[in-house]
Amino acid sequence: MKRVTVLQVVSLLILSTLISSLQAQNRDRWKAGSAYDLSGNVLFLTCYISPPDNIWKKVEKDEMFNKLLEAELWLSTQASQFGVEIDFDNELLNNGEDIIFDTIEPGLGTGKERVDWVSRILKKLGYRNAKQAYRKINRKYNTDNIVVIIMANGVGRPYSMRYAKGLNKKKYFMEGAIVYNRYPNMAPIPVPAVVAHELLHIYGAWDLYATYAQTKERQQKAHELYPNDIMLRVDHNINSLSIGSLTAWLIGWNKNQEDIFEWFRPSDFR
Repeated sequence: MKRVTVLQVVSLLILSTLISSLQAQNRDRWKAGSAYDLSGNVLFLTCYISPPDNIWKKVEKDEMFNKLLEAELWLSTQASQFGVEIDFDNELLNNGEDIIFDTIEPGLGTGKERVDWVSRILKKLGYRNAKQAYRKINRKYNTDNIVVIIMANGVGRPYSMRYAKGLNKKKYFMEGAIVYNRYPNMAPIPVPAVVAHELLHIYGAWDLYATYAQTKERQQKAHELYPNDIMLRVDHNINSLSIGSLTAWLIGWNKNQEDIFEWFRPSDFR
């Protein structure tokens, strides 16, 4: 019988590790905060923020929350197509009552939006900082996956707030997304699709449409390869959208890397 040396075993282990690392997107840059992995138990902490002169109406809150549940159902259905199970839990921060801010700055899609909303909200609710809030909430719900969904009574482009290694944990560890009532042009926002889109950003997905960090050339190619991907476009009918092979690879659902995937990497992920 041919003997295998220790050196050969070590070499095989190293080779196996290298091969595995090529099969799925390395998400260490952002797989580090409160939204660890889009699978298993995922807790949504939803809150409603408003300026003093524009308080949310109960019917509006109910409508927004129902649209959030629609997004959760869609995400669970998409995950099942890749053999992934997700179980969403929901908690209303501040018992669903408005959290008041003098000013709610709009998102403008520039990449320079305010990214400390989660920290500001948690402090208003009595937590010392985001890291302490995560520890207390995690002890209660026993889940590593916690995302803050901010429903803002104002106008703006929705955006996500990710945590990456090297950032201030006390301020940014709790990850979240902000969704406004309407776009700056006052058009209604397709809430279920937008919530799903921004949540996927937190877990590592890239925009596939032209942005400050993404080119029109890549957008055109995405239209050819992934025409219904939710990272390319959103729609009021979320069921007309899907999670394509690239987006699934980025969030860890698809382990099969294709050569074209890296070509779509936006400038803010280089």
